[in-house]
Amino acid sequence: MIFLYVDLKESKTAGYAETERQLLKANALTEVTAIKTFNGEKAYHVVFGKDGKEEKIIFYPLEGKKKNLTTINQSEIIAEDAIIDDWKQQCNQCEFVKITPALVNENALWELTYKDQSGRYVLDYLSIYDGSRYEQYRLKRMFN
Repeated sequence: MIFLYVDLKESKTAGYAETERQLLKANALTEVTAIKTFNGEKAYHVVFGKDGKEEKIIFYPLEGKKKNLTTINQSEIIAEDAIIDDWKQQCNQCEFVKITPALVNENALWELTYKDQSGRYVLDYLSIYDGSRYEQYRLKRMFN
């Protein structure tokens, strides 16, 4: 059972080291601080790092040989903690799952995932710049 867990965890982070190596080699970043994965219409490694003077978020596409990077200055966005704090005030009976930067139709967003007071699994997409809602999905459980 432990082997299965380790194997699953490794597949979840597969390619992180290569993505980091490519971004450092291309001088897109001088330091990588974290990497997450976003799976939407297209899959991305979401790379947090610094370019020497500013903190950045880079969406690194997983498909194709030519990589069209989307780069965001963290100083220009609403912080992750601020989005979570605002959400807690609006949905105090909800259960937080995770938050990840997302790229949907070239729009930089926060993907906020949680279970609402009705037990639905919610994917809430909010603008990374002003927190306005882009779209929301509420999934109802069909089987227990």
